[in-house]
Amino acid sequence: MKQAPRSEVTCLLTGAFGLVSTIAVALSMAAGVLVTASLFIAERAPQGTTFLWIHLIVSGVFLVLGFLLAGIGREVLGVVRTAAAASDPWAAALRKRLARLLILLTVAGLGLSGILALLTYGILARIDEGFAVFG
Repeated sequence: MKQAPRSEVTCLLTGAFGLVSTIAVALSMAAGVLVTASLFIAERAPQGTTFLWIHLIVSGVFLVLGFLLAGIGREVLGVVRTAAAASDPWAAALRKRLARLLILLTVAGLGLSGILALLTYGILARIDEGFAVFG
């Protein structure tokens, strides 16, 4: 069996990681916006300020997670592209380690995206029932 050249493998891993991290960012941001929106969309939204603060804090956590994931994705891809452009022996060893890191981050991102998809689905189901997420 013929092995694919390193640059093609790195390109594939980079593309997969970029796609998975973009999905995770989108789901996290959507969950953050939907939690706050559920206060205004829901027919039977709670009127107390306690629930308002809970919604805002949870929305903030989802939004911060989304921005954190976007930053991590951008920086990891930047490191991979910098290592791919270098030609010294140290960069060759670094590229091998970065390929493993991309695999691990892609698998972890798939798991996180699954969890965020379930949470977002739950938020949408709660809104569809006419309730705010909390309360």
